[in-house]
Amino acid sequence: MDQKDEVKTKVDIVELISGYLPLKKAGRNFAGLCPFHSEKTPSFMISPERQVFKCFGCGEAGDVFTFLEKIEGWDFREALEELAKRVGVKLKSFAPTEASRTKEKLISINNLAAKFYAHLLNKHPVGQKGRDYLRSRGIKNSLWEKFDLGFAPAGWETVSQLLTKRRYSLADIAMAGLIIARGSRQGYYDRFRNRIIFPLKDGRGTILGFSARLLSDSVKEAKYINSPETPIFNKGSLLFGMDVARGAIKEKNQALLVEGEFDVISSHQAGITNAVASKGTALTERQVALLSRATENVALCFDTDLAGDAAARRGIELLDLAGVNVKVVRLSKYKDPDEFCKKDPAGFKKAIGNAQNIYNYFIESALSRYDPQTAEGQKKIGREILPILAKISDDLVRAHYIDKLAKGLDLDVNLVAQAVEKKTSEIYQEAPSSLSQNKSAIGLEEYFLALYISRDDIISPVDIPVLPVDFENKQAAHFWKWARDIIKSSRRRQSGQNFKKLLTNLPKELSGFVDTLYLVSVSPAFSEKERWVQELVKVAKRIKQKSLKRQLSAIAHQLKIAQEKNLNRELTSLTKKFDKLTENLEKMNI
Repeated sequence: MDQKDEVKTKVDIVELISGYLPLKKAGRNFAGLCPFHSEKTPSFMISPERQVFKCFGCGEAGDVFTFLEKIEGWDFREALEELAKRVGVKLKSFAPTEASRTKEKLISINNLAAKFYAHLLNKHPVGQKGRDYLRSRGIKNSLWEKFDLGFAPAGWETVSQLLTKRRYSLADIAMAGLIIARGSRQGYYDRFRNRIIFPLKDGRGTILGFSARLLSDSVKEAKYINSPETPIFNKGSLLFGMDVARGAIKEKNQALLVEGEFDVISSHQAGITNAVASKGTALTERQVALLSRATENVALCFDTDLAGDAAARRGIELLDLAGVNVKVVRLSKYKDPDEFCKKDPAGFKKAIGNAQNIYNYFIESALSRYDPQTAEGQKKIGREILPILAKISDDLVRAHYIDKLAKGLDLDVNLVAQAVEKKTSEIYQEAPSSLSQNKSAIGLEEYFLALYISRDDIISPVDIPVLPVDFENKQAAHFWKWARDIIKSSRRRQSGQNFKKLLTNLPKELSGFVDTLYLVSVSPAFSEKERWVQELVKVAKRIKQKSLKRQLSAIAHQLKIAQEKNLNRELTSLTKKFDKLTENLEKMNI
């Protein structure tokens, strides 16, 4: 057994994935909402027996290594090292891949740059104006050190000169996003100049990129700029401050989600240590996954009006689908959380404690901005609120807010409910649900085989009226032939074996196919052996009927050709075959 397999056998895939998203038992499997695409109906399945996962909505599938690679953006080596550490396996040294070497190099460049920026801010005379700026905003030294803030000087080549002296190439420094090419044969210049630097880290504290703020709002440049997309950095995959706040979020079972870096830092300075920033209101699926695995509750405190912000509403829908309870913190007379914390820290804490349910907020916001007593006002309120209510995943919660909206508009609740239902139908017509995708993702033959292996006790395939030749799916035919052969063989050698034991002899080329079969949900109604056998025989007959119809269609085509060519002997033979198949099909329909 190699080290990959050793680690894999010691990791429980259900335990691993449950750290990222809520799971529910679904027969012998576990189900949850897919973290890799948006859905209302769980189509993400995990098999503890096969130690694999698959989403029947988007098709993502794999094992414990694949999951970490996809959810964390790691390469295989990083996933292996992390899992080996968790299960206490000491890995032997092995040659790194080109991708892992590139990532390590970029992380090393970022670490060195961050140390340089921090040194300038904390100890160097050139960083004095950076220190003055932070103090003017009421930020204490201990806070900027806690978040590893730095200062980028005004020079055009300061960072590039530092890093090239450490033998990093200009091409690698540019790949890390710290310098920008001037043009053909013109060299490079530093991306961040005369700005406060915020290192952007993943949950483990690894610096993947940077954000930088100007010292003056009067300069005609973007107030904030970020590292560009790199092999290790994607802004939508991170939450600023998550590495610092993770412990407090777990302890309080709540995250305070704000927009900007200073909102986070001021919150922490006020003693609100569970604050993180989305760096804009457009929450991504990856950010929602980070939050949902850390807590069941999120309080939003954004500068923008959430009710009128489509990007913010999309993020809230993602949180709802992930099973997160969402509330809104009112800013009162303050423009942002940063100002609220500085001028009234006690009031800000109180506002968080009084955070309003998101759907109450949406409805009350719309009722306050439009006149609910006029037809025009009701139309505008409905246009804004109906799509929001239509996307609430819990039926009882949706019904509660339909009633609240009806009272606010002074309309019959059934009328509002019908309007929401109509809007729900429109949404589903525009984007087919993962449930319908799930149904189309598994065929009749795969369902039959999934049902067959759903119990360990063996029924001889000979007793089931379907042959390998009846399967249209080549892998299904291959597996059914293998199952028939090995069960016959095992019964001659040893009685009492269960199917799970026989799977140890499964041909390698069928392993992935059987993994998928194990992930198919089989109704609990078929847990009783008698009903299970009845369902097997019923589905087997349907497969046989489809097979006979395909054969009849093929022979009908051959008959037509034989008639055109006057091939009388062949016509006689084909007619007999056609009649026999027709007779067999009629018997199955009785």
